[in-house]
Amino acid sequence: MRDDSSRGLLLVAGATFFWSLSGVFARWLPQVDPWTFNATRGLGMGVALLLWMAWKYRLGAIGLFTQSDPAALAISGGFFAAGSSLYILALQLSSVAAASCIGATSGIFAALMARVWLGERTPLVFYGAVVMAIIGVALIALGEASAATVGSLGGIAVSLAYALCFAGQSVALRRYSALRMEPAMILGGLGVYVAVRFTVGLAPLGAGPMAALLFMGVIQLAVPMVLYMRGARHVPAVQMVLITMADAVLNPLWVWLVHREVPATSVFWGGGVILLAIGVSAWPSLAAARLRR
Repeated sequence: MRDDSSRGLLLVAGATFFWSLSGVFARWLPQVDPWTFNATRGLGMGVALLLWMAWKYRLGAIGLFTQSDPAALAISGGFFAAGSSLYILALQLSSVAAASCIGATSGIFAALMARVWLGERTPLVFYGAVVMAIIGVALIALGEASAATVGSLGGIAVSLAYALCFAGQSVALRRYSALRMEPAMILGGLGVYVAVRFTVGLAPLGAGPMAALLFMGVIQLAVPMVLYMRGARHVPAVQMVLITMADAVLNPLWVWLVHREVPATSVFWGGGVILLAIGVSAWPSLAAARLRR
């Protein structure tokens, strides 16, 4: 059992590492508009997951689609499609550090959504964590608004919106935990591509940017999604939240190392407050886990 837990922790940590590469890819392709960027990335993820399902389940993969709950597919896939699109837009409007730190609040929002949607009890400490997270977001917003680089209040608003979407996706995965959710992710990724292609349209892409975005869909979305879904079977939810918090540190770290992007000083203060808020929100679950040992 302990081996399964250790393996699960490694899988979730691996998923977090691959997710944290998003900022590096986004800064490599600043000339690509966010709609085309996310649509092409979603296409790469959807095709990669489809091939993985065909390899793993053979003909049984068809049954995973036909036997899935349409509501589960629509809700989870819809949250993913909206959240991933908003995330790329947030990276276009704000620094990677600001977008990552604000995105880390999704765990707190998920706990509050779970109370409303699933009827789960929310400890009082969560509301204090929400207040702390709001203070952290406000600190980041002040710094980004006054920064002379890519910061903007619009980016902060979009970052909050995608944090809410990913919180909704997390709660949906918990709500439909008895179902295999790979089909929802595939439909979400391919759905973004189809929706963008036939609404706003796709901007022309050269062979290089096209290959980079398709590769990003595989490495930065499909691979971590498989790792995360497999690791989640053996790791308590609170530990998953704490591990995925590392994205708020790793994402801007890779961007600084590769692209030398330095965020406003207030982002470090606001990010620290947000990470503290998430730690406070996780404390009741950690304490309960220790008592059960």
